[in-house]
Amino acid sequence: MSGRHAPNSWDSYLAAHNGRLADFADHFVEDDMLEIETTGAIVLWSGVLSCRDGIEVQVRRRQRTWMRSGRRWVETIEYSYHVMVRAGDAVRSLFRYDNAHPHTGHADAHHRHAYDDAGNNESVSWVGEAGWPTLGDVIEEAYEWWSRKG
Repeated sequence: MSGRHAPNSWDSYLAAHNGRLADFADHFVEDDMLEIETTGAIVLWSGVLSCRDGIEVQVRRRQRTWMRSGRRWVETIEYSYHVMVRAGDAVRSLFRYDNAHPHTGHADAHHRHAYDDAGNNESVSWVGEAGWPTLGDVIEEAYEWWSRKG
């Protein structure tokens, strides 16, 4: 597993997550509606980051968790980051990264869905464990898309 996705203490993980969101708070991310549910063995993230001009990042992430030396640790085992644009009742997908389902011919389950201008699934490309983005990377990509459109 790459260093960016290696097990980390919960406190460090949350600090990195909150710091990355703060990087976009004044100009792109408008509302953090992520919910975090923690059980003894699993941390579930679900919800939406609402961004400028109707852009949404839908987040689903499952992490295994355990206690070590009195501190909670986490490691992401499954994720889906789906970026879309809402305009009234219309919804258009832009891209999605996930490892929720494997694709034939891919060395592992980490991949990216690209969508055409109508929001139809245009292609699926393998990104692999080395190319697995963080949520911050996905927000950055959504921000760059939005910046080009503006």
